[in-house]
Amino acid sequence: MSADGVVLLAALATTVSPFRASDAAFALPWIAATHVQRPGECALRDLVTREERDYLRLVNLYRDGRRDEAVRGLRNLDLAVVKRLIHNEAPGMSDRCLQTATLLETELAMDVAQRSRWEDADPLFDEAWQISFLIELPVNRLRFQRNWLLTAGLFHHQLIFVNVAEEGFTRAAHFLRNAVRLYPNDPEVLLAAGSLLEWSGSLRWGDRDHLKEAEELYSRARRVAPTDPDILLHHGCVLEKLKKEDEAAASLLQVLELPSREDIVYRSRMVLGGMAERDGRLADAIGHYEAATNAIPSWQVAYVALGHALHASGSHDRAREVLDRALAIDMKTADEILGGWWSYELGIALRFEPILERLRAEVTR
Repeated sequence: MSADGVVLLAALATTVSPFRASDAAFALPWIAATHVQRPGECALRDLVTREERDYLRLVNLYRDGRRDEAVRGLRNLDLAVVKRLIHNEAPGMSDRCLQTATLLETELAMDVAQRSRWEDADPLFDEAWQISFLIELPVNRLRFQRNWLLTAGLFHHQLIFVNVAEEGFTRAAHFLRNAVRLYPNDPEVLLAAGSLLEWSGSLRWGDRDHLKEAEELYSRARRVAPTDPDILLHHGCVLEKLKKEDEAAASLLQVLELPSREDIVYRSRMVLGGMAERDGRLADAIGHYEAATNAIPSWQVAYVALGHALHASGSHDRAREVLDRALAIDMKTADEILGGWWSYELGIALRFEPILERLRAEVTR
């Protein structure tokens, strides 16, 4: 008999259940006929009721990569049963299985939230977060909770752009502020929280204090990761929005000295060009706008800005050539993400997908 079988028989003999202690000898062949535990499967000490067996099957389905099937099954279980089961039986589950249980609950919560059923999704996220505290080894728990908070926060952040902005922002802020509180020196956490607050503070009707908060978070992130192009770009952009253009230019020019993605170079050049144009430095503005068109030739906005600066400088013929080129760009591919707007505003939020994939991979057998 396996060790798990011994634990299970002992539980049957000592737990209030449909079985009497004298039934233990009968229970063993019944258990063996019902389920043979495979190596690596999640197990509970007391596996008696149908709900418990169903839930454990769903956890193991999730670990097998059959996530959609597991989430559909969990939708039909009573949340109260799951809460009682997990919190009573957590000592019988490994950290990896508790991570799986947390993710299973999270995936159901995200599915519900995507249907705009916010009030139904909230208790599911809360329960998932509570399950994560049952992970026993501190290093496992802290690493998992860091990634979980980022996933939950950025998931709600990206919903701002496809759903109800106010609902998404409130929930994203809850998770990301919590992440900053628990991981105050993590540059990715600081960048994620800052990007949410920057979005809010940039709105015409937004809270301008959120821009100041974002700048503080980016500044902290920059001290920890001084050569991260994403952090430098966002810090520079929010400084420009706060009218601190000298500081903004220093941050954005540093981006150009580093190996950076083309969209980061594009955005940096566009902001630098805009500041130069407002300051009357048209030659500098033209240089930055031209560099932006070279970084990503299919994004139309840079050509429009370049044409405007050329016209203001008196180069009317060249301005006309640039604007004609802008009009000739295939509109099916031009500005697929609005000339860098989507890549900037939504880019950090979409990090939730690779973070979630890493969490999934860790628990998959």
